[in-house]
Amino acid sequence: MSNEAHTAHTAHSAHDAFRVARDFLLEHREDYDTAYAGFRWPALTEFNWALDWFDRVAADPANAERYALWIVEEDGTEGRWTYPEMARGRTGWPTGCAPRVCAGVTG
Repeated sequence: MSNEAHTAHTAHSAHDAFRVARDFLLEHREDYDTAYAGFRWPALTEFNWALDWFDRVAADPANAERYALWIVEEDGTEGRWTYPEMARGRTGWPTGCAPRVCAGVTG
């Protein structure tokens, strides 16, 4: 398998494994005992939020207008970025915010 194919496969697998874990928690969000007993973190050797999550979610046209990140500052000002905005070149990050620091609202 070429490095490019391996990277694509790994990214695909990482996204899918994380989504399964996320979906399990969402499905059982009102049943703590089931969520606690059944949840398992995905066994990932690497996970990059920008590449493995935001880019994959942004690729789905249904998410074109959905917010990936919504920051409300102490003074009430807000910054909102859609999935495609987050995926496009990683430019325009909020002040003091980088992909490794800011967590997004996942969808």
